[in-house]
Parts: sequence; structure tokens; C-alpha cells
Amino acid sequence: MTAKNKVENKGSCMPHLAERFEAAVSALVAEGSVKDRLVTAYSENLDDLESSDLPQSLRSKFESLHAALHSASPVGKEPSVRATIRKMSRPQAGKHARTILSLYTDLTARGKRSTARGKRSTARGKRSEPLRVVNGKNKKAPGFISQGT
Repeated sequence: MTAKNKVENKGSCMPHLAERFEAAVSALVAEGSVKDRLVTAYSENLDDLESSDLPQSLRSKFESLHAALHSASPVGKEPSVRATIRKMSRPQAGKHARTILSLYTDLTARGKRSTARGKRSTARGKRSEPLRVVNGKNKKAPGFISQGT
């Protein structure tokens, strides 16, 4: 895929990204410790995303999250994310969980804004004629109203 195609397809990726982040947020609010929920949320939904998949304005926040959750060396067959989160404090895990929520809300708000812009521009293209002021000299009802009587 060329860089141009990737940029053109970026709009079509937004719903998919929102679904991935929504699934991560759902995992964050499930039962269990914050560390376990963070491992599940990130590992199962976000770990395979590239920062270039996200809108430019969200990339640095996602890159920071990715780096923070891959900072520890894994032990044995333990994944890097699990090893990193196991070593962090509960407040640190909570901070990263809030970052996922923040990315999700930013992503969905961005999608709503672009959808609203699209609807406004479509509405402008199909705008009906403005209402006109008519004088009151013609008191007779229009034909379509008086036909029923």
C-alpha cells in the first residue's frame, strides 16, 4: 500500500480503531485488579497497533503508552507487557488505564466532529430555498388546502 493510499484509507480505519479502543476500555472496567485489566486491555486490543494507524494528533500519546508498557524485560515466556505491568504500582497502572480511556475519547470525539462536518457540508449542498415574506392582500386559501372542503 502506498503512502497516499494509506492516508486516503485513514478515514475508513477510524471506526475500526474506535472499536479496538472500545474493547480495551470494556476490559478496563471489567472485574479484577487494575493490573490484570490493563494487561488484558492492552495485550488483547492495542498491542499490535502501530502509532501510524492513529490520527497524527494521538500518535505521541500512544507511542508513550506503548513505550511505558514495554519497558521491562520479560522473564521466561512471559510477554513484555505483562512483565512491565507486574512491576508497576497500582497508581501507575491506573494512570496508563486512564491514558487508554483518554485516547478512546479523543478518537471518538474526532470521529464525531468529522461526521458532523460531513453532514453540515451535505446539508449546505441540498439547502432549500429561503422562506419569502408575502403580503396579506391575497386572503384566499391555497388550492391544496381548500380542495378537501
